[in-house]
Formats: sequence, C-alpha cells, structure tokens
Amino acid sequence: IEAAKALGISIPSFCYYPGLSLQAACRMCLVEVEKVPKLQTACTLVAQEGMVVRTQTRQVVEARKSMVEFLLTNHPLDCPVCDKGGECELQDMTVRYGLASSRFVEEKIHIPEQKFSPLVYFDAPRCILCFRCVRVCDEAMDVKALGVGERGAYSVILPNQGERLDCEECGMCIDICPVGALTSGTYRYKTRPWELRYVGTICTHCGDGCKTTLGVRADSIVRANNRDRSGVNGEFLCAKGRFGFDFTESKARLRQPLIRRDGRLQPASWEEAFEWVAARLKGIRKEYGREAIGVAGSSRNTNEESYLLQRYARQVLGTPHIDHVRSADYGGLVAGVSQSAGASFARCADFAEARTLLLIGNDPTQQHPLLAYNLRQAVRRMGARLFILGFQEIKLKRQARQMVVIPEGEMDQAIGHLQRGKSSLPRDVATQLDDLKTQLAAAPEMAVAFGSEVTGESIYDLVAFAT
Repeated sequence: IEAAKALGISIPSFCYYPGLSLQAACRMCLVEVEKVPKLQTACTLVAQEGMVVRTQTRQVVEARKSMVEFLLTNHPLDCPVCDKGGECELQDMTVRYGLASSRFVEEKIHIPEQKFSPLVYFDAPRCILCFRCVRVCDEAMDVKALGVGERGAYSVILPNQGERLDCEECGMCIDICPVGALTSGTYRYKTRPWELRYVGTICTHCGDGCKTTLGVRADSIVRANNRDRSGVNGEFLCAKGRFGFDFTESKARLRQPLIRRDGRLQPASWEEAFEWVAARLKGIRKEYGREAIGVAGSSRNTNEESYLLQRYARQVLGTPHIDHVRSADYGGLVAGVSQSAGASFARCADFAEARTLLLIGNDPTQQHPLLAYNLRQAVRRMGARLFILGFQEIKLKRQARQMVVIPEGEMDQAIGHLQRGKSSLPRDVATQLDDLKTQLAAAPEMAVAFGSEVTGESIYDLVAFAT
C-alpha cells in the first residue's frame, strides 16, 4: 500500500492505518501479483525488486466489489442521518464500485445504539470490524479499553468495563473509525462535514504546540481533530485538545475588557482599554523609570506570541524584566546544554525516533500526553529501550526496560549518583542505579526528558551524564 501510494496509486482499504499493526481483516486491498495464483492483500504484501503488481484488473475490481457487498450485508441505510456522511470510507467505496443491488436478502442483525461514555457512542450495525479502534487504543495509547466479543456475523466491539468505557477519553478511536460506528458525543447530529469551515490552529491547553483543526459553523466550534496528521503531533490529540473547546461558549468567559471605575470593574471598549493601559504604563515609566515595569508571558502562548511580547517589552517599554509562568527550570536547562559540547535540545518528535530513552520524574501520561505518546511509539515501532527514574510507578512502566523508584525528594541524589557513582541513597536503590548506568553507558545515543523535580546543579549533572 505504501509503495503504491508513493507512486500516486490509490489502493482502497479499511483496516489498514499507517503506524498500526497489520490486520488484513477487510480484504479490500486485494491486488494481483504476477506468477502468484491468488489475489494478495496489499497491506501485508512486502514490495520487492522485480515484483509486478496490478491494482485495477477485472479480477481485482470484482473482488473488491464483492467485499463491499459483503460489508453492506448488515449495514443500516442511515447515511442521511449518520455523522460520518460525507467523510465515510465505506460510503466512498460504495460509490466507487457502484453497488446498486445485493444478493443478501436475509434480515439484518440489529443492535440498539450504545453509549460507551459521555464522549463515545457506538452503533454496532454500522461497524465493519476493521479493528482500527481496538488497535489504536492498545498500541498507540496503551489503554486497551476496547476489544472484540462473539464470533462471525455476531462479532461486536466491546468496552473494557461491561457496558461502559474506562479510559482517558482521548477520542482517537472516534477519529480513526472509517465509518459511523463510533461517534462523538459533542458533535453528533449537529451538522454535516460540508457545512463546516475548517480552521487550523494551535491547541492552547499546554505548551506542546500541537496543531488542531477546528470545525466551525456559524462562528461556533463544533469539533476538533487533526486528521491530516500535520503539525508536531501528527494524528495525536489528547482529550483536552480534541474536546476542550467548549470554554469558548462559556457564559463566564470575558468577551470585552473591564476597567476599574469607582472601585468596580466595568465593561469598556478595546480602544478605551488600550488607551488606559498605555496611559498607566507611560505614567509609571515617567515616575519610577523603565525598570519598574515587568512583563510576564505564559507557556500557553505560541512561540510567535512570546517573541512579540518580549519584543514589545524590550523595544517599546524598554524594560529588561521579562519572564513567563513556568514550573520547570528552563534557565538551568539552557545554561546546562549551552555549556556542553555534546548536548543538544531535543524536539518532541525526536523521542519517537530515538533508540534509547531516559525519563526522569513526573508522569507524562497525565502531564505531557504527546511525549508519552511518542515514547510509546518509539518502544513499539523503533524497538527503543526506555528507562525511568521516578518517585512512584507510572503507566509507562509497562513499556520500560527498567524503572527505578527514588525516595521522595531524593532525585538530586539519584542524578548525582549516576554522574559520580556515589550518594547517600539506600543500598538497593544505589544498586539499581549502578545497573541502569551500565546499561545506558552501552547505548549509542540517548534522548532525555525530565520534569520539574530536576533543577539547578542537578541539570548540569544530568547533562554531563548524558553526554
């Protein structure tokens, strides 16, 4: 499939998805290979030198047509009300292969729609059993919230807690579903895809800079996703990035500036607010000097916004006092890396490609979902070795080659032990750290991620150890 795609040749498929394990369940990607007696599934076929593959022969087209006919056996004819209408892969294949009739006249199997969670709805008759949802939840998210029950025509996707989902509610299963089997509780029955205006933007919930595409209708956001897999996050969005846009319609949200008059904050126009702020800043600078003014940004700002803010502070206000809200020692990191000839800053994407990974402190699954996603991808797809130092066991331990639990508040001692080989840590912890140091010493290259537990001199020790 990927070789054909590189040549601009489209091979239809339902179960295949880049980055997930191969399933070969839907049989839509059948192709004809010279000197091979039977049709082959393109998703599992390895392209080799001299191989002759035909993707549009009569036999291939008839096979695909039969597969679509078979998939439609129990599929309900509710395209007019299905949320996936207009972007449904099964709908596209039905149009392409022109199935106006069916040989299957048996009564359709009907199962009532289920509400797996407030955000995930499941309509079993629409499901074509491609297992994309099961695989993305297992392989990409390591949650395993979905599975398959029953057999044959009665096979059905099941949640992990009886009739409900117990998961992180990331919504990746909804976006990856090729049909309308899994739908979003925040989007269902609100609009159609062709009625939306699509706006690419940066997610504002953390400092990762994930790209998200907002679906906007009548100036209201009705959904968010990143199906074009652009941006630093690829196809990934956490629960906040995918569903956390309702604050834009909150009644508590400020929609215009407020100026304090007579001891009360009162609404004002933007022009009034700008003039008021400018007058106050001028007065402060005149009376107390430029250094009396400080400017604070936020890690939720984009890089471009932060750049403009510091430029405004330096060139317009003339103040050197610039900072931003932070929890980690970024200044120490910059200083430590700049003083080491062998160290460099890692992009988030680098962790998905690295072969050796060292994670220190915090729980990325909860605090840095994109990093956790990339770490899992590296272990699964690149065979990377993940090592963890932390105060308590975390979910990523399942992917780790080794995890060392450090006594609370002793992370500085642990990093010092890795660098200098001695510390006041308990003997069992020190022994584990020595073993970890031996394994890391044999690693050809290493990507290190650490949390706010590591500050000051410990950053210099960590950089020195890593290089």
